[in-house]
Amino acid sequence: MEIDYILLGLIKLYQEVTGYELNRIIRDSNRYFISVSLAYIYPVLKRLYQRGWVTYAATPLLNRPDKKIYRITPLGEQALQAWLEAPIEPDMYFRSFLLKMQFATLMSKSTILAHIEREMQRLEEKIRDVNQLSNCIDSGKLDARSCEVLARMAQLLRDTDQLRIEWLRDWRERLEGWDAA
Repeated sequence: MEIDYILLGLIKLYQEVTGYELNRIIRDSNRYFISVSLAYIYPVLKRLYQRGWVTYAATPLLNRPDKKIYRITPLGEQALQAWLEAPIEPDMYFRSFLLKMQFATLMSKSTILAHIEREMQRLEEKIRDVNQLSNCIDSGKLDARSCEVLARMAQLLRDTDQLRIEWLRDWRERLEGWDAA
């Protein structure tokens, strides 16, 4: 499950973190891509602990459950690295790419570049596919308003994906200046 790896990545980045802090981090930085609550985070943390991917130190609190401060284990680091290096699942909204790439500082330069190249290819293919809407528009079977709506939607999709490609090209160029990782 993607959330397992996102929590692992956040635990790795923040080193020692509670479930409550993870919820705040997600709310403050990832809410546009993923929506989770504490009621969802805690069972995932329990699952990560059962797999041996995280460990925790418990601090007793008065009249409340213990405060658990989570750390990633070597086994968890291996699982996280495998997920970070795996190709990103394509999605319509760029969400999966951005969710994984927030952990770019945990990846090698070659892994980041490979993700960027695959995403650029996917977006270029998507643009070619969107251009096929003209076949539907030119079919003569749609009324003028339907044709206009489809044409405007196609333009939005092309423009959005083209902006994403330009942003990825810029990022790729910046990465070329990074020290070899």
